[in-house]
Amino acid sequence: MRSSDERASLRLALLGAAGMVMALVVAPLAVLVRDGWVPLRTADRRVVRALDLPRGWARDLALALTQLGAPVVLEVATVALAVVLVRGQRRRLALYAIVSVFGAELLSTLSKHVVARVRPCVDAAFGCPHNASFPSGHALGAAAFWTAVAVLLLPHAGRKIWALAVVVPLVVACTRVLLGVHYPSDVVAGLLMGWCWTAATTAVFATWRDERAGRDVQFDDGLA
Repeated sequence: MRSSDERASLRLALLGAAGMVMALVVAPLAVLVRDGWVPLRTADRRVVRALDLPRGWARDLALALTQLGAPVVLEVATVALAVVLVRGQRRRLALYAIVSVFGAELLSTLSKHVVARVRPCVDAAFGCPHNASFPSGHALGAAAFWTAVAVLLLPHAGRKIWALAVVVPLVVACTRVLLGVHYPSDVVAGLLMGWCWTAATTAVFATWRDERAGRDVQFDDGLA
């Protein structure tokens, strides 16, 4: 069992890692995208054109799977989850879910406004999205939501549940590129931002949990 100092160090390391990824990877990527760096822009466009799915069962499957990161779906799921947690006298966990998911959506909206990247449009027949492209809101939301869900399920499912936080967001990110509605750099940024945001909220709420509980807890206790 970790001591309180070890847990504090772990949370600090988690916050530091999230901050470093945002500062050293996401922020420079956002600058390159905003400034239209030619090598990145060219690579992004080539990948989207090469991977864009034609009409058929594969595209229908991608359209279905991409809903696992759809903002409306995640919002409804988060509110429902929060209601269940409140009814179970887990108000702190309900607040954690709300902050993790809706905070991530706010981060996505602000980032889109700052970078203001135009969406790809590989086939006008499917319709061209008009909102900003960077970062991918679906990828960011999926990373934030499914990571938060994994944290909440950690005490019951064990560490194998972390696969949920990785696989589902990656699938959603891939569908955004395959559907031709986002560039690869959009989804990479979205994934990293979503994971970093939820890592930060998890560290903060874990600190709150320890302070309120006044007892030794294991990392695998989640935020319960």
